[in-house]
Amino acid sequence: MEPQSHLPNPPHPDWVQHSQPKHDAGTQLLDPHQAQKGGKGRSRFCVTITRYGSRPLDVDNGAGGCKPLLDAIRYEGLIPDDDPATIEFQFRQYQVKKPYRRTEVLIEQIA
Repeated sequence: MEPQSHLPNPPHPDWVQHSQPKHDAGTQLLDPHQAQKGGKGRSRFCVTITRYGSRPLDVDNGAGGCKPLLDAIRYEGLIPDDDPATIEFQFRQYQVKKPYRRTEVLIEQIA
Protein backbone atom coordinates (compact mmCIF):
# COMPACT_ATOMS: atom_id res chain seq x y z
CA MET A 1 0.00 0.00 0.00
CA GLU A 2 1.41 3.42 -1.00
CA PRO A 3 1.62 6.20 1.61
CA GLN A 4 -0.97 8.89 1.10
CA SER A 5 -0.02 12.54 1.03
CA HIS A 6 -2.00 15.03 3.07
CA LEU A 7 -0.91 17.87 0.81
CA PRO A 8 -3.55 19.50 -1.39
CA ASN A 9 -3.44 18.81 -5.10
CA PRO A 10 -1.64 21.51 -7.07
CA PRO A 11 -3.92 23.75 -9.14
CA HIS A 12 -4.62 22.76 -12.72
CA PRO A 13 -2.13 24.54 -15.04
CA ASP A 14 -4.97 26.18 -16.97
CA TRP A 15 -6.26 27.84 -13.79
CA VAL A 16 -2.98 29.56 -12.90
CA GLN A 17 -2.09 32.93 -14.38
CA HIS A 18 1.61 33.28 -15.02
CA SER A 19 2.96 36.78 -15.13
CA GLN A 20 6.25 38.41 -14.34
CA PRO A 21 6.02 41.04 -11.60
CA LYS A 22 6.27 44.58 -12.94
CA HIS A 23 6.96 46.70 -9.90
CA ASP A 24 8.82 49.98 -9.67
CA ALA A 25 11.15 49.75 -6.68
CA GLY A 26 12.62 53.21 -6.91
CA THR A 27 13.43 54.09 -10.49
CA GLN A 28 13.94 50.72 -12.16
CA LEU A 29 12.17 47.41 -12.64
CA LEU A 30 13.79 44.42 -10.97
CA ASP A 31 14.12 41.04 -12.61
CA PRO A 32 13.08 38.42 -10.00
CA HIS A 33 15.85 36.08 -11.23
CA GLN A 34 18.45 38.82 -10.80
CA ALA A 35 17.01 39.62 -7.36
CA GLN A 36 17.76 36.08 -6.20
CA LYS A 37 21.40 36.27 -7.38
CA GLY A 38 22.36 39.25 -5.25
CA GLY A 39 25.91 40.50 -5.67
CA LYS A 40 27.98 43.59 -5.01
CA GLY A 41 26.96 46.95 -6.31
CA ARG A 42 23.25 46.31 -6.09
CA SER A 43 20.86 48.98 -4.82
CA ARG A 44 19.95 49.44 -1.16
CA PHE A 45 16.37 49.97 -0.07
CA CYS A 46 14.59 51.34 2.97
CA VAL A 47 11.48 49.28 3.73
CA THR A 48 9.08 50.91 6.17
CA ILE A 49 6.04 48.96 7.35
CA THR A 50 3.53 51.11 9.21
CA ARG A 51 0.68 49.45 11.11
CA TYR A 52 -2.39 51.44 12.04
CA GLY A 53 -4.26 49.31 14.57
CA SER A 54 -6.89 49.69 17.25
CA ARG A 55 -4.45 48.29 19.84
CA PRO A 56 -0.67 48.59 19.81
CA LEU A 57 1.40 45.41 19.56
CA ASP A 58 4.48 44.60 21.61
CA VAL A 59 7.56 45.67 19.64
CA ASP A 60 8.80 42.09 19.17
CA ASN A 61 5.37 40.90 17.93
CA GLY A 62 5.01 43.80 15.53
CA ALA A 63 8.44 43.52 13.97
CA GLY A 64 8.37 39.69 13.99
CA GLY A 65 4.97 39.69 12.31
CA CYS A 66 6.49 41.57 9.36
CA LYS A 67 8.60 38.58 8.28
CA PRO A 68 5.99 37.01 5.96
CA LEU A 69 5.33 40.40 4.40
CA LEU A 70 9.06 41.07 3.84
CA ASP A 71 9.46 37.59 2.34
CA ALA A 72 6.55 38.25 -0.04
CA ILE A 73 8.03 41.61 -1.04
CA ARG A 74 11.34 39.89 -1.84
CA TYR A 75 9.64 37.00 -3.65
CA GLU A 76 7.70 39.41 -5.87
CA GLY A 77 10.92 41.16 -6.90
CA LEU A 78 10.21 44.48 -5.21
CA ILE A 79 13.54 44.23 -3.38
CA PRO A 80 16.51 42.08 -4.43
CA ASP A 81 17.03 40.54 -0.97
CA ASP A 82 15.94 41.03 2.64
CA ASP A 83 19.38 40.86 4.26
CA PRO A 84 20.82 43.80 6.27
CA ALA A 85 23.28 44.64 3.47
CA THR A 86 20.37 45.23 1.09
CA ILE A 87 17.60 46.76 3.18
CA GLU A 88 17.17 49.11 6.07
CA PHE A 89 14.00 47.95 7.85
CA GLN A 90 11.69 50.13 9.92
CA PHE A 91 8.52 49.14 11.73
CA ARG A 92 6.13 51.78 13.00
CA GLN A 93 2.70 51.59 14.56
CA TYR A 94 -0.02 54.05 15.42
CA GLN A 95 -3.22 53.58 17.38
CA VAL A 96 -6.34 54.50 15.42
CA LYS A 97 -10.08 53.84 15.57
CA LYS A 98 -11.42 50.68 13.91
CA PRO A 99 -12.51 52.18 10.57
CA TYR A 100 -8.99 53.51 9.99
CA ARG A 101 -7.04 50.27 10.58
CA ARG A 102 -4.60 49.41 7.80
CA THR A 103 -1.00 48.50 6.99
CA GLU A 104 1.15 50.63 4.70
CA VAL A 105 4.39 49.54 3.07
CA LEU A 106 6.86 52.10 1.75
CA ILE A 107 9.84 50.95 -0.33
CA GLU A 108 12.45 53.58 -1.14
CA GLN A 109 15.68 53.13 -3.05
CA ILE A 110 18.40 54.77 -0.95
CA ALA A 111 21.62 53.89 -2.77
